[in-house]
Amino acid sequence: MHQEAFSNPLTARIWLTKLGSIQQLPPQEGKESQIKCLDVAERRIQEAQEHGLFDDLPGKGKPLHLSEYPFVKPGWRLAHGILKNAGFTLYWIELDRTIRTELAQCLELLEDQLAWANEVLSSRKPGHWIEVELDDVYRWTKARFSERAERLNKKIELFNLIVPLINLQQHKIQIAEELSRFQASWPQRGKVPK
Repeated sequence: MHQEAFSNPLTARIWLTKLGSIQQLPPQEGKESQIKCLDVAERRIQEAQEHGLFDDLPGKGKPLHLSEYPFVKPGWRLAHGILKNAGFTLYWIELDRTIRTELAQCLELLEDQLAWANEVLSSRKPGHWIEVELDDVYRWTKARFSERAERLNKKIELFNLIVPLINLQQHKIQIAEELSRFQASWPQRGKVPK
């Protein structure tokens, strides 16, 4: 255990109290109290090792990869590395990934329905039922896209509020423009449904 971790006797007391090893150490001042806290901490760690509490930890026997994180304070680099290796990240980065994924899904919805409509019209004989089916799919797609895009725009607004750099902000989806492009691309037999 590094002595820097317990350079403050209060920190050592709190840490040990949380572990349940001791109830509370009497307040002491100076170098003596620091040494006593370190001795107690080292002793408790040794006891835990003897009881095998550290035997089943993930990564046991593997070296720690302590790469430098220049934007993280030195005291937080180890914790940052552990969280990063476990797959955790900052909320705004995770939100950015979610937005990009959902945006691709929204646009894919429109593309897939257009491809389906073109395939239906090219493979079947024109008739009343095809027209009705196409109208229903057109309305469903339009409503579904609008609903998804509105939810996504709310996430984009939140993202733009919390992202630390203004040049990382994202543009909201222009729902009306996307729907007009979709309407213009929709295969027409007679009139386009509203």
